[in-house]
Amino acid sequence: MAEIECFFDCSSPWTYFAFHNLRQMEQDLDVQVAWRPILVGGVFNAENPSVYNSRDKPVPAKAAYNKKDQMNWAGYLGIRMHYRPTVFPVNSVKAMRGCLLLEPEGKLVPFAQAVFEAYWRED
Repeated sequence: MAEIECFFDCSSPWTYFAFHNLRQMEQDLDVQVAWRPILVGGVFNAENPSVYNSRDKPVPAKAAYNKKDQMNWAGYLGIRMHYRPTVFPVNSVKAMRGCLLLEPEGKLVPFAQAVFEAYWRED
């Protein structure tokens, strides 16, 4: 059986899309996903701290295209999504700790699914 390792943070719309796709692959193909909760903010801090400036002072054309791109992906995947939830960006530390805590019990995936949907779909 093939294994895919997926590093994800429930605060990221792109990992929301990946989570959805990989769950489908688990069902349709002979694939097992190793879910690896991370804090994407920590990655930004270490590798690309300028991302925060781009959020505070977005380039209008880039922001408009980002919204279009994300909404196009959501439509393609059949996912209902709010482009910018009321609280954005959210501090996902507790949610990601919850994923780590629930992983040994086999509850990481349903918990992460609920967090993704509450944040990105339900707002």
